[in-house]
Amino acid sequence: MKNGTNKISTDKVSKALASIEKYFVGVIPWLANMYDPNTHGFYMTVSGMKDPEMEPAIEMTAWGISLLYNYTSALDSAPQEFHRGVIDFICDRQDERTGLFIDKQGPTNARETARNQSAAHRALVYLNGKKRYPHPSDKGSSDAVKAADMMPAYMESVDTYIAWLSSMDWDNKSWGAGDQTQSSQRYIAMLPPDTGELYKSAAIEWLGARQCENGLWSPSIDFNSASGAFKVGLVYGEWKMRLPNYDKIIDSIFECYRVAKSTNPYYIRNPISVLASIASYSPEAKEKIQRLTVENLDVILESFGDFLCPDGAFSAHKGSSMVSFGGVVGSHGLYEGDIDATAMMLVARRQLYEIFDMKAPLLNTDNFWDWISGKLPMPEPHIDFCNN
Repeated sequence: MKNGTNKISTDKVSKALASIEKYFVGVIPWLANMYDPNTHGFYMTVSGMKDPEMEPAIEMTAWGISLLYNYTSALDSAPQEFHRGVIDFICDRQDERTGLFIDKQGPTNARETARNQSAAHRALVYLNGKKRYPHPSDKGSSDAVKAADMMPAYMESVDTYIAWLSSMDWDNKSWGAGDQTQSSQRYIAMLPPDTGELYKSAAIEWLGARQCENGLWSPSIDFNSASGAFKVGLVYGEWKMRLPNYDKIIDSIFECYRVAKSTNPYYIRNPISVLASIASYSPEAKEKIQRLTVENLDVILESFGDFLCPDGAFSAHKGSSMVSFGGVVGSHGLYEGDIDATAMMLVARRQLYEIFDMKAPLLNTDNFWDWISGKLPMPEPHIDFCNN
């Protein structure tokens, strides 16, 4: 920021962002409780950890590792047994025949299966681990089963793929449609490169034609529509492309802040992520986003406390957590933090700082490995379970 007026705004923003930190002091003690020393995976919630019928799972574990990797320096000093144990947890869930990562608790749908591939890959990268078997997305893989054997029906051809995109309710459920579209990219990545390019080109053409006058993929100005733009933005980002008509998207997102209210943590994180991405497009886009964020910062920040639970983490809803994650049941739906919502809030925190070219401070992990290793008693979650 160049002039004195903007410098004052930057100082105010810095102080305001620092006030967010009080919401995150309980995250690391809570995360320590999510770790299972027997399987070396992470649970989703306190109630899931305490229920012998519930187990850690791939995506839950991947998010646990992601929190440590992206928001702390703890993995730099991780005990070898932790490191090796989590890698084995992920690799134990890779199917030798197909190469896919599949949870042991039962079958998942196409979306959840696709998410688990990304989650497992991300966790192994963060841990410098290796897959046990070739994966369908590996370039030049000849040992894994042909990708066609595991594709959902909508991937039969480019025409069936576009028909599938068209069949979703983009006007009213833009977020879900965008989420399905993003998940489908995992299957496109399994195709031979030339074939994959045909799907990509067709999808980009379709998405470009489907974009509404307001820059979103729904004519409505609400957080579901903004979240749809976030998911579509991830698709464009995977292909190293900018979102089209991004100036209109900026205006619509801030209009959303003025007329709507977040009802879950994803409605906090998703529009912030869109803005952080667009801010990298050009100096002009960044300046506009910084200015409008300052003007709307109070309403953005006040929503952080709406989802903070007594156990120190964040819930997926006001008064209740998610029940399942990655296709695996991991919660009783109580008023408690869950690992997905907590991850989303940490992303929102980090990207608010990034919009202003600041770096979010690392979370305090003092005693974390002593808790994990049993050298110190595990901090007791202080949640008061209720269904309010």
